[in-house]
Amino acid sequence: MPGDFDIIVRDKDSNEVRLICQIRLRTRDIQIGEHQLKNAMARLACPLGLLFTPEILRVYLDRYTSDAPSESIQLLGEFDAKPLLRSVYSPNADGPSEAQFGDAVQRWLESLPEIFSFDAVSDTRLAGILTTFIVPTVASGEVGAAAPRYL
Repeated sequence: MPGDFDIIVRDKDSNEVRLICQIRLRTRDIQIGEHQLKNAMARLACPLGLLFTPEILRVYLDRYTSDAPSESIQLLGEFDAKPLLRSVYSPNADGPSEAQFGDAVQRWLESLPEIFSFDAVSDTRLAGILTTFIVPTVASGEVGAAAPRYL
């Protein structure tokens, strides 16, 4: 299971999985990551999925219209991740480590309910998705690593 995703958000009251996030350091691995993320979302009956690279954020939503993850889970959008993570992530000179990047994405998610402002996000479509889906999910849930990270 931890290979399918790196960060999990569970409902505080029911322990229901509300969001999972997969980390990929290379954009060229995004198709493999998408396949793994969709399968994990379907297996866990998780409505929201994020696929993060240092450059790209993809947001997925399960519409529960089919048993096939490829049909039921839809890409809501692909966005520039760099401005989102600017305050929590700066790769070291040797390049980013997956553990450091995962830690930065987790800190960003944890801080969203306190720091998010619709006006501060230049992409209005992303701001709408954050406002409608991600911020409420994180605010009502507990964010954690899916497996131990060794920094």
